[in-house]
This record gives sequence, C-alpha cells and structure tokens, in this order.
Amino acid sequence: MKYLYETPRSVAPGKVVVHNHIRPARSSGARGFRAWEQAPTSNLEECYCGWAPRLPRHYRVAAPLT
Repeated sequence: MKYLYETPRSVAPGKVVVHNHIRPARSSGARGFRAWEQAPTSNLEECYCGWAPRLPRHYRVAAPLT
C-alpha cells in the first residue's frame, strides 16, 4: 500500500486508488481522510464522490455487511 498526499493524475499498472469511508477532503489527513494505491481486492467498491476527477475511476473501502 502506498499512501497518497495529493490527488493522483494516474495509477500504476495493476493498482487502484482507494480512500477510506471518511468524506473526502482536499488534503490527506484532514478530518481523518486517507487515500492510497493498492492492488484490487474484493472489499472495494467503486466510488462516485468526485474526489479524483482526473482518474477514470477510484474506489472506497466497502462498508461491512451486518
């Protein structure tokens, strides 16, 4: 996992950009917001929040099923 400190312009091959469940912020760490680059996993869901408009898609950690 590679933490991101600014909104990326591209993603490394075989990786996706993910953020936590906190409402996106302009800077990493603000209000607990964190984003990172990782290999795709089954606990991610595509996110439509608009945080990374330069990327074709980004993901968030899916809420656990109760």
